[in-house]
Amino acid sequence: MRRAIRELLIASIPEIQGRVYEPHAAGVNTQKPYIVLREGIQNPEDEWSKFSTIIEVWPYVKRTTFQEVDALCNAIINALHRARFSQDGEQFLADYIGTVGPDFVDEDWDAITRGLKFRVFSLGWFNGLTFEPDPVATLQAWTKNTFPEVHVDPATWAPADATPGIYWRLSKVNLESITQAISWFEAQIAGHIIAPSTQVRLIWLRKIVEALANQRKLIMSDGGLIEFLKIRADSEADPMRKGQIELIARFGVLRTKETSSILNKATIVKVEVK
Repeated sequence: MRRAIRELLIASIPEIQGRVYEPHAAGVNTQKPYIVLREGIQNPEDEWSKFSTIIEVWPYVKRTTFQEVDALCNAIINALHRARFSQDGEQFLADYIGTVGPDFVDEDWDAITRGLKFRVFSLGWFNGLTFEPDPVATLQAWTKNTFPEVHVDPATWAPADATPGIYWRLSKVNLESITQAISWFEAQIAGHIIAPSTQVRLIWLRKIVEALANQRKLIMSDGGLIEFLKIRADSEADPMRKGQIELIARFGVLRTKETSSILNKATIVKVEVK
């Protein structure tokens, strides 16, 4: 992951002239400006995702003016915030989450610096499918048919502003009622809109929510209906952890008919009637 971030910084910030280092590789004699990368501990995310990692990016400039470190920090944020990149076939998304602390003068390295923190998410999420009739599979198929440009399969997706990722997952299922033929369930389904730009995510939030409201119900693989009872949207929700869409849906599953065991052997008893 650090290799890909290093290459992204070098390509985006020409003034550093390729000087992006591990902490042990830089020092007082290193030509300035340069950047030091520090990788934190990987944190497991929720059950549908893989992990996230905190990356610290430290720009070092000459001890002349703090404006120079401001400019380099802005260039780093522009390069990495909401940037999607890949390494060894795995997709990642970086999110700027703030500074490590205030600017300070590093006396040992004779430089001015400021630490920037980014959370880097692995996009190798699980597909979220269960078994037929599957509400998630139904929503995936509807999303892809309605919006062909989006990606719905985490195994192959590459979310970008032009081709965002839409991820559906089953959050809760409650048995609502049972009839002689059908078991009725109420499901809570979360929808995640994954794209680098906040504005793009907001636009797609409206598109999907309004399309679902107009649709109201979908046909599942067994021919039954899934009906949307409530649709909630929150543009400020974390797209990686919570998801911006919450659906409350109702669907039925045909009950398995009970069958009696087949009689393998019959015994006939003759009864004499006098």
